[in-house]
Amino acid sequence: MTMKNNKVDVGAVIDSAGFFWMPCGIALMMIVIMLADGFDLFIMGYIADPLVADFGITRGDLGPVNSAGLIGMAIGSVLLGWLGDRVGRKRAYVSCLSLLFLGSLICYFSSNLDILITGRLIMGFGLGGITPLATTLVSEWTNKNIRSVVVAAVIVAIPLGGALGGLISGPVLESGGWRGMFLVGSMVPLAMFVLFSFLLPESPKYLAKHPELHKRLAHTLNRLLGENRFDGTEEFVVVEAGKRSSHWFSTLWNTDFRARTTFIWTAFAINSFVLYVFTNYLPTLLTNSGLEAGTSRMGLTVFSGGAALGSVGGALFINWFGSKYVGTILAAVGGLATAALAMLLLVDNVANPSLLAACLVAGASINGMQAFLYAVSAHSYPTEIRASAVGMAQTFSRIGAVASPWAATFYFKMDPAPPVSMFLFAIAGVIVLTVTSFFLIPTHIPSNSRKMVELEEEDALRHGVGVSPPE
Repeated sequence: MTMKNNKVDVGAVIDSAGFFWMPCGIALMMIVIMLADGFDLFIMGYIADPLVADFGITRGDLGPVNSAGLIGMAIGSVLLGWLGDRVGRKRAYVSCLSLLFLGSLICYFSSNLDILITGRLIMGFGLGGITPLATTLVSEWTNKNIRSVVVAAVIVAIPLGGALGGLISGPVLESGGWRGMFLVGSMVPLAMFVLFSFLLPESPKYLAKHPELHKRLAHTLNRLLGENRFDGTEEFVVVEAGKRSSHWFSTLWNTDFRARTTFIWTAFAINSFVLYVFTNYLPTLLTNSGLEAGTSRMGLTVFSGGAALGSVGGALFINWFGSKYVGTILAAVGGLATAALAMLLLVDNVANPSLLAACLVAGASINGMQAFLYAVSAHSYPTEIRASAVGMAQTFSRIGAVASPWAATFYFKMDPAPPVSMFLFAIAGVIVLTVTSFFLIPTHIPSNSRKMVELEEEDALRHGVGVSPPE
């Protein structure tokens, strides 16, 4: 941890600390807000039918509303990720919460599609920044032996928040209509805005990159370790591999980072396309297949709830075996589950448990892949560009996400429309691209045995030449 010339490797200090108090508290705070994030992200899938009836529009007219949220997320991912690298993770995160609260209120008071689109756009700005900043903050506070599991536990809160929305959508829609869902969705960001302003600590790795903040960093690390080990006179550094360019975006495409950026972005875009087809349109697709509205909503709830199985369970396997083969197999299972769902919809009077089981497996796989991609992204980039890099990857993923409502709208407006099963078979084919691109990422999270080798290599680097932080 302490190197030559009074240098202190902040990463080594964090790796030596247990997952108690501060790291655990930060992870829990991130999980709570990610539940709210998932609730707001999935909300359109639950309110689509009553909203269409209230505004006197068609399902196809909701395409711009869904796209506005996704476009806002694409912009928010880049701008707020960049802000997190410039002014700190905490300030950027608090900004996300304020945008999410404001957008939810605008949606609650909207009287036409134009106002609703504006509200979803502003919500998108906040939603876009929350996930990459949470991923960055958690990965920078957690020791490397459990980092992938903790990141997955945080990311899995997104679909669980969507599942929570499904559980409460019935009584909320009955008592408050579709507006009541937006009112509920605004409460947690407001509460967390106040809580985060006072309790959320800044990332120690971010503080290490700013010498004027080293006194504050010393206090933070002392709290983490539970002892007064540092006084702020030390030279805090973050030892990381990879050659950096003068600008963060140039770094993403230099020879050291080009391959990882290409395949991470591609996998994100394809998986997001599939994920948002399910989250925004699964109830409508199932209803169009002749299922009752309650069963259709339960399909999305089960799809969202399956994320816990895929994300956390898969993360444990990643910890043991590494991310490359675990994630590739999981993505392939998602394609098979989607194809199975399509085949079940071809059967007359199919049993609901079979349909829900297919939704569960598809949700575990597709949501699990989204969590893995965030974990692999955070693992693949250095501290000074991590929030920007993860944010940019999420932004590129919105290309797929924005395409999803247009693909669904194109399908719904076909006259006569093909069977829903044909649409789902096409989605299963798209998942093959996720399998391929994820497998080709060159910077996968290593297995535990490989981590031991990396720790020895890093220890040699810390005590050798070139331990100064990159400029």
